[in-house]
Amino acid sequence: MAAQDIEFTAKEVAAHNTATDVWMTIHGEVYNVTEYLRDHPGGAELLVDVAGKDASEEFDNAGHSEDASEIMAAFRVGKLQGGAKKVTPPTRLVTAVTSSKPSTAGSSMKAIASVSAATAIVVGLYHTANQRGLLAALPRLSRPARTQGLGFLDGFLIASAVFGLASTVVSRKLLKLMHSHPTFMNYPPHIKIPKRAKPELLSQGGWLHPTTFQTLPLVKKDLVAPNTYLLAFELPTPKSVLGLPIGQHVAITAMVDGQAVTRSYTPISNNADRGTLELIIKCYPNGKLTGGYLANLQVGDEVKFRGPKGAMRYKPGHAKRIGMLAGGSGITPMYQLIRAICEDQRDTTEISLIYANRTEEDILLRNELEAFARKYPKNFKLHYMLDNPPAEWQGGVGYVTKDIMAERFPAANPDSKEVFLGIECMNITEVIEH
Repeated sequence: MAAQDIEFTAKEVAAHNTATDVWMTIHGEVYNVTEYLRDHPGGAELLVDVAGKDASEEFDNAGHSEDASEIMAAFRVGKLQGGAKKVTPPTRLVTAVTSSKPSTAGSSMKAIASVSAATAIVVGLYHTANQRGLLAALPRLSRPARTQGLGFLDGFLIASAVFGLASTVVSRKLLKLMHSHPTFMNYPPHIKIPKRAKPELLSQGGWLHPTTFQTLPLVKKDLVAPNTYLLAFELPTPKSVLGLPIGQHVAITAMVDGQAVTRSYTPISNNADRGTLELIIKCYPNGKLTGGYLANLQVGDEVKFRGPKGAMRYKPGHAKRIGMLAGGSGITPMYQLIRAICEDQRDTTEISLIYANRTEEDILLRNELEAFARKYPKNFKLHYMLDNPPAEWQGGVGYVTKDIMAERFPAANPDSKEVFLGIECMNITEVIEH
């Protein structure tokens, strides 16, 4: 029997509710996502939380990319007994039809226009007759002699004509305001029907695929610190979006000494940097992927990527204050978050970063970090720590201690969070161990 014909009861689905056996229903379809846990972009925890349950609402609210349904199809095992697929009602376009019967307002406007036109005709006839002397033959009314300027009748007729014309113009304007846009067909060209809001660029999907590795060519390789490289890769087109939400990372895989090796890295570029993917990676001589593969890359070589990966997807409001402690190349995930917060005018999150390194030459992204600290002082505060500083060094020296963290980090409370990355750095390890 085909998978689409197999039916499961809600009780049968509910029995698969452990971290090693995860089933769920989505709009009447049953899925076994146990094998998808390690690749789920939002992390395994999100799937385990709805194991054995109806996850339709969570699925719809998660803001999945367009290919999410295709990915899930591979894990479908049947349908829910008595369940129904989600049905999207067809969209109907309704056009309002206006009556051909003239409105009261339209009749009023026509009446005003008729009066105005009649007045103008009378004035014209009067002046023509006066110029040709036709009025001289008519009996004259007893009236005082006119010394200069227009007579009373002349002025009255001219004023009436001007008033009539002005009334017509004003009436037209008022009627347009009172009866504007009765149907969508009557919108003037300069007014656009509102469009559906687009998703936030930094959180939308793009070129990355969560389960399939795809290749990108290396277009730039720069040594930016001892054993540390900036690697820039070119996306398929200059307008391509990477598709990496803030807080997540990518996986790189390669065959090294006959063995498949995969590691995760956080790019310093984001969705706003169209057409490119940039990484800063420290290559260790004994590292299987870094020393055995990435350090030897040449411009033009193709590298396999997959993603997004990770359990966190940052959104404004995640915390009011964040304390960050980074060491060495552990700065890249921090930089991704710092950049997103500082460049978002609506995000008021306050960040305090302690960045520890052995020497001044080891400081990565220094120009970028200091630029953010200068430009966004309310969002971002930066403090360096060095093990071996130069003589003229003005920053912190030595290990990162609890006292330094207490001085630089926000006070512990429900609105504050702390993040630690880069524990390979000696002074950060010291803090964690003690």
